[in-house]
Amino acid sequence: MRVSKAEEYGIRLVTSLAATGGQLTVRELAEREGLPEPTVAKVVSRLRRAGLVEACRGRRGGYTLARPADELSLDQVVAACAGRAFDRSFCTRMSPDGGDCIHAAGCGLKPVWRNLEVVIASFLARITVADIAGGRGVEPGLRAAVSRT
Repeated sequence: MRVSKAEEYGIRLVTSLAATGGQLTVRELAEREGLPEPTVAKVVSRLRRAGLVEACRGRRGGYTLARPADELSLDQVVAACAGRAFDRSFCTRMSPDGGDCIHAAGCGLKPVWRNLEVVIASFLARITVADIAGGRGVEPGLRAAVSRT
């Protein structure tokens, strides 16, 4: 599994907002995270459309979390930034010509990818932005399972 830049940046940006507990501008977020302002603006726009951050208008406008950090899961952030890995268009995206896959009718692999997505989403749903901001990336009960992999 690969984590996209958008997913990584989205998690970093909401974590930065959670850590400050207040409002930050695109410029401030870019400086804090060492990212280009246009990139931050693009990712924050996705987060806003997903209802995870709110825009604050005015002379010193910026962004804040739309809900408390302990109510925002990493799964929500990842979905906002990249969408679902194995959505309905997955098979056509993976087809060489962009058409229907020759295995569409009896594909044994599609359920594997869908189940993997469920496992990943379930794992990420248990980790909140507050966990990350507080340095607790993995719940205590999950540490043993993660360390075995």
